[in-house]
Amino acid sequence: MEEVRKYLKYIKDGESYELCCTTQRFLRLDRNGILEAKPIKGTVARRVTKEEDERHKLQLEYSEKDQAENLMIVDLLRNDLGRVCEPGSVHVPHLMDVEPYATVHTMVSTIRGNKCSDVSAIDCVRAAIPGGSMTGAPKLRSMELHDSLESCSRGIYSGSIGFFSISQTFDLNIAIRIVVIHENEASIGAVGAIIALSNPGNEYEEMNLKTCSPVKAVVNIQ
Repeated sequence: MEEVRKYLKYIKDGESYELCCTTQRFLRLDRNGILEAKPIKGTVARRVTKEEDERHKLQLEYSEKDQAENLMIVDLLRNDLGRVCEPGSVHVPHLMDVEPYATVHTMVSTIRGNKCSDVSAIDCVRAAIPGGSMTGAPKLRSMELHDSLESCSRGIYSGSIGFFSISQTFDLNIAIRIVVIHENEASIGAVGAIIALSNPGNEYEEMNLKTCSPVKAVVNIQ
């Protein structure tokens, strides 16, 4: 969040800014034609002591609920990548790895495939957008439910920010942990995934956890 704080210092009145500090990759295509997605599903807060922090990390690693949630999105993204990758090339080299960051531990999986030679970079993005970790599964029906239940548009939140190069490579994130500044107001989005094993109270706490660092970054700017 230090990068967010640095850029917040340059905000001018009357202009809109989107300030994103996400660790989640939506989709990347490298120069070798390898297409990669790295969805995050499962988040817990870091703790003060080493022992307590390790205990929380293990709780996430062995959480049946978070494993089910992560696997659901892995299967969804395997399907998305399979639409533009060579048959049999889509694989999961890393399943449910727990990665530590400054304020949270997250459960991350990696899905890769070899892009078909007749498929463009834009075709790859079209096959997978919006990111499955932000829609749930089945993707189209989940999006219809979101649209019927949510009171306003998500805007850039849960979309994607990144780059396309002239060499047909690209690297795109999932636009979470994002602060949108417009006319002296800041808005921060947060959602949680719901499955059969979800506990409403725990989901609400996780949603608040996801907004904690962006909120602090805004509040601490004088």
